[in-house]
Amino acid sequence: MDPLKNYSEGYFFHCNETDFTLDYSGMVENKEKLLTSHSDLVNLALDTVQKIEKGEIVNKTEVTQESENRAVDHYNLRMKKELVEGKSLSISLKYNAKIVEEITPILKGELKAPNGQKYTDVIFNGIGGSSLGPYMLVISQYGIDYNTLSGLPMKLHFTSNTDPDSFSHLIKKLDLNTTILVSISKSGTTSETKGNLEAFTQILKDQGIEKIGAHMIAITTANSLLDKFAKKNQFLASYVMNVETGGRTSICSAVGMVPAAFAQINFEEFLKGQSTMDEMTRRPEVSENPAMIISLAIEELTHNEKHKNMIMLCYSDFLKEFPNYLQQLYMESIGKNYDIFGKTKHEGQTIFGGVGTMVQHAFMQQVQKGIKDCFVRFLNFRKRKSDFLVESSGSMGRQLLGFVKGTESALTKNNVPFFTTTFKMNNPFNVGMMVALEERIVTFIGAFRQINCYDQPGVQAGKLACKHFNALSKIVLNNLIEYFSNENNSFTGEAKKYFLQFAKTQDKKEFSEKEILGDSIFVDALLSDIDANIEIDKSYNELKKLITIERVMKENKFIYTITKK
Repeated sequence: MDPLKNYSEGYFFHCNETDFTLDYSGMVENKEKLLTSHSDLVNLALDTVQKIEKGEIVNKTEVTQESENRAVDHYNLRMKKELVEGKSLSISLKYNAKIVEEITPILKGELKAPNGQKYTDVIFNGIGGSSLGPYMLVISQYGIDYNTLSGLPMKLHFTSNTDPDSFSHLIKKLDLNTTILVSISKSGTTSETKGNLEAFTQILKDQGIEKIGAHMIAITTANSLLDKFAKKNQFLASYVMNVETGGRTSICSAVGMVPAAFAQINFEEFLKGQSTMDEMTRRPEVSENPAMIISLAIEELTHNEKHKNMIMLCYSDFLKEFPNYLQQLYMESIGKNYDIFGKTKHEGQTIFGGVGTMVQHAFMQQVQKGIKDCFVRFLNFRKRKSDFLVESSGSMGRQLLGFVKGTESALTKNNVPFFTTTFKMNNPFNVGMMVALEERIVTFIGAFRQINCYDQPGVQAGKLACKHFNALSKIVLNNLIEYFSNENNSFTGEAKKYFLQFAKTQDKKEFSEKEILGDSIFVDALLSDIDANIEIDKSYNELKKLITIERVMKENKFIYTITKK
């Protein structure tokens, strides 16, 4: 492959209307072969898109326990035609306008907090796409210093992990009398989001704030547990998202609209950018469909050699979070162990990346001179909003461009495949195009490989295991409290011994060896946590009055000594 020769021959896609360019000269050996030799894959991908956009059930596989059996509607939410009743770009624009209309009085101080003061802070409480999407969008327009440099009427904060230390750090710096928590959960049962909401609710009550609903907004499906909680407690608002809108593709819904309204981002333009790219990537001609070109190039590379990691280099500090957003979009969508027919087929697309030129210093030595296990994507804007004089290059902007082209040249010399996407400038319209392009690439690759891009059984497995741990931990704690409340009891031994001792008191009398081993690991983690955190307020308040606990390592096992105080 000779990218210089390919470049001169025009390995490009360009849209004059939007000034978007895809340069694939560094990725493709034979342009004509790419554009004309994959009609079966192209037809399969376009057929998949048509089924999705007609509202057919595509989120399914023959493996029943991994199948959600529902439609997928994110494309419909920004489609000019209303192929599915109640879902189109115009309907989404109207809902966004409603949200902006209702959020604006909060921002202006016309709708005040119960204490009569203006609301000052808003916390967005979500996990996965419910957090990654809004956070990426805010940073794309304001940078990482959005609270100090943007001049927004309210401070914006994001919490996603269920980490008590970071949550405490956030809560302590806010006046909760003028703070709003926006909880984003389709079902209302997402553990991290629900836990943060419960903690926030209790903190409000502890501070004597009775009208908790005046400090909360929900984004959820109609009649979910969160929606019911919102109505019961008279939330400021409860905005609806659809069951068919997957978390990692939910940014085009209320999940993106509400944070954008608080951040005063023109979300209407974002949706129009998505709609424009969707139209572009419906085209049946491969040469006129940038998502198809990229997807086929990735597929050719994978088949001609072997699986390659994707490294995304974003040449704008404002796109710092875009690779993190893409990690979920690609890896949760393509990382599957079954195809749609139930046949074992391990697939995936690993994503690394960050801001160029920082990532160049972190990754490029290995990429260029080490193992050949990746391809590189460049993402930049053609038009900058400002510039500064730099002696070596003439200007800071030209120096940044020099790093893009210089790294492309170095990859060429080291035989590392790459392609470059260039958008006109950083604004909501073009960020919308960026997101929609990647969503379509994921759909196409999933169609090529005949996998369901819209379920996440691996994530669900972790959630179920966490649920089991939580239930088991309550049993262990109740057992400890009961055991040490009545008599002068003591315990010395490893977690397995303790599990077998307390398990005898449960309804289930016999355990398989696998259950014993698995649950003993959970019990060990819990006893270790008790040992480390029993004195921390609210962790084990009742238990710390009853026992002392000590953990030591003996013969490669942790031994716990628990005695009554």
